[in-house]
Amino acid sequence: MRFVYRLLRKLPRRSAAGAAHPWRAGEDGPVGSVRRFFQPPPAPHAVYDEQGLHEWDAPMELTVPARGDAFSFHVVVAVAWCVTSDGGRTTTGLKADIAAERPKIHERAEEVIRRVARRFDPHLPGDAEEAVNEALTVEFARPPHQCDDVTITATVKAKVGLTEEVRELRKQLGQALLEIQAKAEIDMAIMENMTRARDAWQGFLKDGMEDWAARFAVQLAENPKGVAGVMTTMVEERRQDAQNFLDVVKQVVAAQQSVDVFDLVAASDGVLRIALERLGVPVPPPAADLPWLEER
Repeated sequence: MRFVYRLLRKLPRRSAAGAAHPWRAGEDGPVGSVRRFFQPPPAPHAVYDEQGLHEWDAPMELTVPARGDAFSFHVVVAVAWCVTSDGGRTTTGLKADIAAERPKIHERAEEVIRRVARRFDPHLPGDAEEAVNEALTVEFARPPHQCDDVTITATVKAKVGLTEEVRELRKQLGQALLEIQAKAEIDMAIMENMTRARDAWQGFLKDGMEDWAARFAVQLAENPKGVAGVMTTMVEERRQDAQNFLDVVKQVVAAQQSVDVFDLVAASDGVLRIALERLGVPVPPPAADLPWLEER
């Protein structure tokens, strides 16, 4: 009996006349009170605490037109509810209040999403998502329902993505761009390798020009077995070079013996001066105290 007495003390009183949210059928009376007392805890998507009831709708999927209406966006909408009551409302009553507002909120959210999404091209879901969520925040900044003892707020978020049709087109475009980028990277790699090879060969050839034995070293690098022939060729070429040098020296000596050195120097100076003047190169005036200009 004491248990029944305690139970009856917890029974809610009837709402006064003219209350904003009277008890609905099935919520009042001992049977309904006992049923509510022994009912299981709310489902995971609905939480009731001291501040009120929090509930999350199942994701709502929409297909809304993009700019030009030729293509569309795929949108997933999530709605979170929070309802508070100062009049002793039950969880069932709060859920009923949310259910009464749900169709209107969904309709308003879809209108906002469609209006904003039409500003963006179908391949820009990121930009569209940002603008859509900003518009939804402004749209539902105020509670959709508020009276003396019940306040309902709704938070609406949207995720905007590509439709399968647009995604397939973007895949083709992306593949073409990747191929272009890959070809450009290959060309750059080829040019870098060619540059390195050119610089290496350039240094190699310069070294070979400065050292008369470099050519023979290359021959031995290609064919190490031909050492005897390469050495014979080297000796012969050096002998020939020495002979050519001696011939040139003989010719210079013969020319000096047949021409007065003073006349040769003076003529050379005059010829060079005239050639430089003809080419437009400024030359200093001839010196008057040159040793070969003095009287002998």
